Amino acid sequence: MSLELKAEVVVVGAGVHGSSAALHLARAGKDTILLEKFPLPHARGSSHGQSRITRKANYAHPALTPIHGDSLNMWQSLQAQAGVTLFKPHSLLVIGAKEQKSLIDRIASTVKHLGETPQWADPKDINAKYRINFPDSSLAFVDPSAGILKADKCVTALQQLFRDAGGRLMDEWMVEDVVAEDEGVEVRGPRGVVRAGSVVLCPGPWAGPFLAKLGVHIPLKVERISVLYMKMLDPTTPTTIFIDFTDTPHVYCVPQLEYPGMVKLAYHQGPVVDPDKRDIAVSDELRESIKKYMSKKYPGLNPEPAIEETCLYTVTPDGEFVLDRHPKHPNIVFACGFSGTGFKIAPAIGEELCRMVLGQPPKYNLQHFKADRFTNTLSSSKL
Repeated sequence: MSLELKAEVVVVGAGVHGSSAALHLARAGKDTILLEKFPLPHARGSSHGQSRITRKANYAHPALTPIHGDSLNMWQSLQAQAGVTLFKPHSLLVIGAKEQKSLIDRIASTVKHLGETPQWADPKDINAKYRINFPDSSLAFVDPSAGILKADKCVTALQQLFRDAGGRLMDEWMVEDVVAEDEGVEVRGPRGVVRAGSVVLCPGPWAGPFLAKLGVHIPLKVERISVLYMKMLDPTTPTTIFIDFTDTPHVYCVPQLEYPGMVKLAYHQGPVVDPDKRDIAVSDELRESIKKYMSKKYPGLNPEPAIEETCLYTVTPDGEFVLDRHPKHPNIVFACGFSGTGFKIAPAIGEELCRMVLGQPPKYNLQHFKADRFTNTLSSSKL
């Protein structure tokens, strides 16, 4: 039976950004429906898994620095509200080559800007402590404010808090069309129609074709990231979060959490895929690259992956996300293209999407993240 529902706002996509936006809207007093096309919970998008790094250290656009700091505080507040452990404090080691001094200094300055003192480390000491192998000339510092977000629990907590605030969450609800009308929008799919005054679009890896149907063309690509779990040769060896900029693409590592005695490691890049055909992507070359990396720089781990999992990055040409509204229909707002760095900042992004719907001024300087930084983003719309 086809359903007809009404709300003040409908949010499409119940990943971490959509769930955060929905929570902020419900708490702002808006009658909000959150739609998700897959049965919840699921592992088909970009918000699933057991761990994500959160940090004050910012290597991306400077406008993200205050967003990093505020989001970390917001996660801690959400943890208290949910009564569930979402955040595990754990220092982050940032490593670069001596030729990358300007980059490493800039990243360290963002930590200091947010009230923490970056702790510079001697490569010899960190090599000995963590059984890693970086040149003595490397540059390294510790961000003491960092930690691990328990990703699945974070998303579930956002959704439960949304329900507690009076929101309606509906999974297995595919959205095929968003149609602007004189007094709002219609969100249409096989299960029915939702009519609302505004819509927030957080389509994740499906953002490119979804927004293109609305006349907004953003040059997005979807990458399949192989997340590998490597056995520790000595489980008593200390482990830490680290980001290694000496390799291209850079490598990140998360200490044992999901699987006892295993470290999580991945390149910050992967093969381009269709998000609906992600499981057929070939990653043998990437796996071999990881094995070589492990043998060279992390001799304390078995270089043969024990477990492989995947997630999807939705990547823009400049590696920065898009947060904007439809240029012809201001009651349609969207967020996409977080390029593998968006989970940690979801609380602040959700708040900004809420402010856009409410017609409030932005809390942050978001001009750099508008869609029009890419040429010819708008074509004739079907709306």
